[in-house]
Amino acid sequence: MWRGLLNFWSRRNVIPSATVSSCPAPTGHLSFALTLSIKAFFKYLCKINLAFTPMIRHYISFFNLLLAALFLASCANHKTAATLNDVETYIQTRPDSALATIRAIDTTTLTTRSLRAHYALLHAMALDKNWIDTTDVNVVMPAVEYYANHGTADQKMKANYYLGRIYENQHDLNKSILAYTVAEEVSGGSNDDMFKGLLNMGISLIYSKVYQVDKALEYAYKGLDYFESAQDTTRYNLSFGRLAMLYQQKEDWETADSLYKESLILAARDTGSMRLYLSQYASMKVVQPDPDPEGAIDLLKRRALEYKRPLSFKDYGIYAYASEMLGDKQTCDKILKMLYERPDSLRRDTHFMEYRIARHQGDYPLAIERFNRSYLDQNETVKRLFNNSINQSLKEYYENQAIETKHQAQVQRLYFVVILLAFLLVLGAILLDLRRKREKEKQESERLVQIAEETARMMQQSNAQLFKSQFAPISDLCKTYFKTEKSGEYYQKEAVYRKVTEILSNISSDDQLHAQFEAQINHDLDNIIDHLKADLGEMSPTDERFLCYMIAGFDSSTIATILNLSMSNVYTKKSRLKDRIRQLDSPYKEQYQKII
Repeated sequence: MWRGLLNFWSRRNVIPSATVSSCPAPTGHLSFALTLSIKAFFKYLCKINLAFTPMIRHYISFFNLLLAALFLASCANHKTAATLNDVETYIQTRPDSALATIRAIDTTTLTTRSLRAHYALLHAMALDKNWIDTTDVNVVMPAVEYYANHGTADQKMKANYYLGRIYENQHDLNKSILAYTVAEEVSGGSNDDMFKGLLNMGISLIYSKVYQVDKALEYAYKGLDYFESAQDTTRYNLSFGRLAMLYQQKEDWETADSLYKESLILAARDTGSMRLYLSQYASMKVVQPDPDPEGAIDLLKRRALEYKRPLSFKDYGIYAYASEMLGDKQTCDKILKMLYERPDSLRRDTHFMEYRIARHQGDYPLAIERFNRSYLDQNETVKRLFNNSINQSLKEYYENQAIETKHQAQVQRLYFVVILLAFLLVLGAILLDLRRKREKEKQESERLVQIAEETARMMQQSNAQLFKSQFAPISDLCKTYFKTEKSGEYYQKEAVYRKVTEILSNISSDDQLHAQFEAQINHDLDNIIDHLKADLGEMSPTDERFLCYMIAGFDSSTIATILNLSMSNVYTKKSRLKDRIRQLDSPYKEQYQKII
């Protein structure tokens, strides 16, 4: 009953013949230009090979061979990849040609995992579409393993779908439903609605085999929706027969009858599907509460005559029972005689009908015997169902998935902790750098305060009273600074800098203070300022102050700060002043050189 049920979904060629004839042949040859380039390159290698010693030529020859092998392998890879890409364009419409092309490919040219995966997927697809029910999982396994971590969701979905088909051919429904489930989980990332329809119909078939009809119907309707979304009219129409069979299995006779009638109209041109639907519809007509034996016989005759397919043993059993119900004992006995001549192992599908015939004829001993045979057949089916507990398999799968998800969550948490620690380390480095900068700023501020203190000290040495009245703010500023430092507050560089600059600016711009300062120097050093002015000539106010500060012993940074000069200007002025003094013809020259 079940063999070939998916033929009209997964193996159906639905593209018109005009399109088939226009499909391109496999391509993938090296261009003429590329061939010439390679030849030229090898000629060049041969020429340079002659210019070296025998030992070196030996290594170069080896390198040439290796390079040639790499070129050939690369060319073979490109050719094979092009062939596979070409096969993919016509595998749906010309599966026989696709299979022949795939089998002609030299598998030694499949030197990369991606090529082997692509080859395996197309090979499995071509076998399935050519009605070759392989049971070798190695056919598709390279694709399943590669696309598990590479490729697109569409490729992973298809690889697992065909893995499920192969397991189904092995009658291993547990592994089949697991492969289908993996395909379903990734199908959300695929835009191939037609293939999603195939997948859901495949899952529906597995559930129907284990008599979970409601689940089978759920997935069948999903498949129907995907076929409609893909505008695949052929598969959409054929799906009504599948729904009819499920409602028959559910014993919803009225719905099944309605769907069978509709499917026989929609699938009239599909020979394989019609043979299946006619047989199943006929079987329903003899077992439903209101049997229609005449209708069953008409359906079987239509199958044999119109679609030219010999009746199966099961069909003959239905035909015999329908004839018996119609009172045509001669036809019934003739069919039974033909069936009894066949081995009992081949008549498993007829035992139940043989039981019904014997009961209808009143031959109860034979009816009991045939019933027992049918019971044994059903018992074997039940055993197979227990061995194929897909619910248990799915439960274990989802439990493993939950464990894997939990593990991934733990790994993600670990990643988060590592990232957090890295962030904290970076933040700590930044804070440490800021702290160093603040220390540097603090040192700079202390340097400015030191300049102010030195200025105050120098001024105090020149004139204590003058320092007391004019430079007391510097002392106050130092006290404030030390008080702030002891209290643990952050030192504000800019505030101190502005205060010190303000004080020094007052020192440099206060003419009265400078006059007093200059008078004090003249008094202490025998009128040296007056002598210098007389010997050097007229000077600017800034130069006069500069001269006083040098004589007072201020260092260059202090003078630069007070006069708002750059350090280079200070050094230049010092140098020029000393040069001018050296050139003087003055009785005070020696005194100048000692002081300045």
